[in-house]
Amino acid sequence: MAQRFEGKNLEEALTAAAEAFGVERFQLTYHVLMEKRGFLGGMKRVVLEAEVNEAAAPPAPAADSGARATSPASSAPTLARARGRGGREGGGGGRGRGRGNDRGNRGNDRGDRGGENRGGGRGGRHRRGPEEFAAEETKTFDVPEAPEQGPESEAAATVRAWCEDLLQLARLGGDIRTEENDTQILVRVYGRDAGRLIERNGELLDAIQVLANKALTGRKVEKEIELDCAQFKEKRVEELGVRARETADRVRRDRREELLPAMSPIERRIVHMALAEDADVTTESRGDGFFKRVAIVPRGSEQSTES
Repeated sequence: MAQRFEGKNLEEALTAAAEAFGVERFQLTYHVLMEKRGFLGGMKRVVLEAEVNEAAAPPAPAADSGARATSPASSAPTLARARGRGGREGGGGGRGRGRGNDRGNRGNDRGDRGGENRGGGRGGRHRRGPEEFAAEETKTFDVPEAPEQGPESEAAATVRAWCEDLLQLARLGGDIRTEENDTQILVRVYGRDAGRLIERNGELLDAIQVLANKALTGRKVEKEIELDCAQFKEKRVEELGVRARETADRVRRDRREELLPAMSPIERRIVHMALAEDADVTTESRGDGFFKRVAIVPRGSEQSTES
């Protein structure tokens, strides 16, 4: 499953991803989500989404270049360099037809090597083509039909109206239903565009939830607002909880802290809560910015103050 990582530059973010997955750089497939530049144009922060590419081929060994230097195709430039300055130009102008042909051979050879390593070498960067973008746009999700709206408090009706207005402004179709408990107003999204909210690891769903709480909680409603679609939050809580507990078992056994990949505030909170009552380990948030990493450390260190 693809996960988010960040760093001050692309190199740092890829290194963090490789360490988190325990693989080499060439085994990663990634794409950049955000590049934030400083005032004078220098890179300040990079956020990317990466996953392990099991089919990635290792980079070509350096010995290949030596073998090609002694091949018949590369013998002509060697003679040309011995004869004079024209060989260094590699077939420039009309002074070296043979050298020009050799230059073309070397270019073909480099093109072949680039084709072999593309998607595997150079850190495993994968450039998606139009077909992949089209496939992503047509991705479908199993979103159930909207049920009838049950009894609703005035606060819940306010939240539902706000969410409906936001979806309309974003030109997204969807039906909103609300539920309520002692501490939360639970918002469920249904309809033809509901699946788009949980693409890219639920980033849009999380963003709307943050906006709703900033705009309404403590002003028009007193309860926390929780958004979900197609039980995405329940599945994510379960997956993150399993991963947190597995990592905690290793920390408990080795007595050595481990860092989880960079996460959003909502994801970090899930991890903190999953291990809040663990007697042997505790959690701390590390890093700056919106995406931070959660460190799971043996209990006794200072606990995180992040809620």
